[in-house]
Amino acid sequence: MAADARYTPAYKKAFGYITQLRFAEAKSLVSAEKSKYPDNKTGAYLEAAMLCAEIFTNEDQAYYAKVQDRIDALILEIEEVDDTNPYRRLFLGEIYVAQATLNGKFKNNIKAAWQFYKAYNLLTENAERFPSFMPNKIPLGVLYAGIGSLPDDYRSLASLLGFDGSVQGGIAMVKEAFWRLSADNDLNFYRPYAGFVYSYVTYQLGATSDISPEKLGLDVANSSFLIFAQALVELENGNAQKALDWLDNRPVGSKYFEFAYLDYMQGKILLGLEPDRCVSYFNKYLKANRGGVYVKSSYRYLSWYFLLKGNAAKAEEMRENIFRKGNTNTGADRQALEEATVGFNKTLIEARVLFDVGEYQKAENALKESPVSTCCKTPAEEAEYYYRYGRIKQEMGLSSSATLLFAKALGVLNASSSFAVGNSALQLGILHEEQGNRTKAIEYYKKTLKYSGYPFYEGVHQKAKTGLARLKG
Repeated sequence: MAADARYTPAYKKAFGYITQLRFAEAKSLVSAEKSKYPDNKTGAYLEAAMLCAEIFTNEDQAYYAKVQDRIDALILEIEEVDDTNPYRRLFLGEIYVAQATLNGKFKNNIKAAWQFYKAYNLLTENAERFPSFMPNKIPLGVLYAGIGSLPDDYRSLASLLGFDGSVQGGIAMVKEAFWRLSADNDLNFYRPYAGFVYSYVTYQLGATSDISPEKLGLDVANSSFLIFAQALVELENGNAQKALDWLDNRPVGSKYFEFAYLDYMQGKILLGLEPDRCVSYFNKYLKANRGGVYVKSSYRYLSWYFLLKGNAAKAEEMRENIFRKGNTNTGADRQALEEATVGFNKTLIEARVLFDVGEYQKAENALKESPVSTCCKTPAEEAEYYYRYGRIKQEMGLSSSATLLFAKALGVLNASSSFAVGNSALQLGILHEEQGNRTKAIEYYKKTLKYSGYPFYEGVHQKAKTGLARLKG
């Protein structure tokens, strides 16, 4: 007799605890329920989901290697579920998506590609066999949106391998799942999870800044995952103080699994709003860090703090740590290393820190006090100066000035491919789209895709691809 997979009341409650990072309580419920119903493999899925969530939050590659055998054993349990049960492929697909994400984060690209391939096939077949099964649309929508945002060369390769997808189609799938699940009394326990995915994917792809956990009516205050997504959207919309308020009041204590990245995130915001508070948060993150990610970036921000405070010796000590500690698995760490190598420009740093927390007038004043001719020593610094000034004007609602400044950034001679150059092209695409100039918008979105290799270029390309999908769709 094949195994079963269904959500009992206890498993639904455990699912909710997982979205709140209350893993100890979730594990207790799962353990008790598995003892009562050993043939119900939902418990195996929830255990695997918790392991993946733990690694997502602590970013510990060594721990991932340690628990891989256990995850593989749980996958074998789920494979025992009857083939006619839609949860079988959903559970397997979601675990493979999670593992592909983690392996991508840890630069295990071959493993990530293979797990992505398995997830896509499982979830696509599930959609064909059970088209009205809404939980399947959450991970499948994420995969569709991800495929749709790939650069053209990679997307062509994906098509050859049988993958299909689009940004708009993927987001629409997740959106439908969220609202349909919310209205289903038997499945509305998925609501917080689906809302997190919907908010996070739309944020990552730059599809809209209007979707957030709070606007979706979710219980944000009791979930660090939802606070994480909410803070990202607030920052995107220039509401740094609101983001900080959410982070300041996030649930902590013995019953919550530590989400150390939020300390790093909070330190970045505090650097611009309440600088003297930022040091303790970066130090707390560095102490808790087990995977080496965001370590170089943390020391970069600490170096900036001391530089802006006028403590040159301490700033240099922190800069040296960028070279000696951490890894370069993230765009933030690669960027920190690049910037530390060429040296920090105090004027550009001050403007950038203030801009990132929505202090646009103060950021502009910092640039006005040091004109480009006196502040910038290299083409890269000159391009960043114009880009930063353009972003300030853009956020102030002065589109014409912003357009001129972004064009200046692109026109700097000998300025190599960089975030400032690539994002200037992206912002020109956005501005022209807002003004209804479809031809120019497409031109600049395509131009964005020509700049690559710099830290975070993948995210910039994703937003450009999303813009092209809107205009061509």
